Amino acid sequence: MSAPYHPGQSPWPDNQPQRPDRPAPIQFRPDDQVPQGNPWLAWTLRILGLIAIAVISGVVWWYIQNEGPKGPGTGAGGPTEQPSRGAYDFTAKLDEPQVDDSCEDHAYGDTKAFFKQTPCDGLTRSVFTTKIEDRTVYASVSVVEMSDDAKADELRKLTDTDNTGNVSDLVREGVVKLDGLTELSGGGGYAAAQQDNQVVIVEADYDPKASKDGSEEELDKVCKDAIRLGNDMVDGNGG
Repeated sequence: MSAPYHPGQSPWPDNQPQRPDRPAPIQFRPDDQVPQGNPWLAWTLRILGLIAIAVISGVVWWYIQNEGPKGPGTGAGGPTEQPSRGAYDFTAKLDEPQVDDSCEDHAYGDTKAFFKQTPCDGLTRSVFTTKIEDRTVYASVSVVEMSDDAKADELRKLTDTDNTGNVSDLVREGVVKLDGLTELSGGGGYAAAQQDNQVVIVEADYDPKASKDGSEEELDKVCKDAIRLGNDMVDGNGG
């Protein structure tokens, strides 16, 4: 039983039980839970990350510059090399292809007679050069646009037949001058292809000074590869 309280006495301290005071509970802070990292390691990782980003950016930039789309170009200063997308690299002998409205005026043999009865809608021509080892080859590329697919098919079948004439190449017409050559149909190299209402006709021959070890079969391979140049010629002239 507790002692009675008398006036003038100090009151009991909050009636707290008489027991030893306990120490205050331990306070945990977030900084105490995770040990601090090495600042030198952190900076090293940051620097390596920046270097990796710079290297990747450089590789992407190189790819864009070297592997992006490349269109055909013609310079005012002289012949230009076509994009290398096939077996051979071709260089144009003219700054720009020659474009004509009439095909009858630029053909010979049965092909000329065909154009008289069936006029074309347009003719685009150029001459290219390429090399096979030490042999120089010249190729005439002509793109004939007919009024429809059926007439284009007739033309291709006609030019595929021997001794029926053809579209005149620019060497035959004297537009392009080549030493020792008056035409590009004499070597026997030939190929033709039809795409819708257009026919691409290619003839090729060797430079007379570098025709050793050449063959008609080799010229035919050049002609087949040069067919792709027809699209470049027409697209470059707004076709």
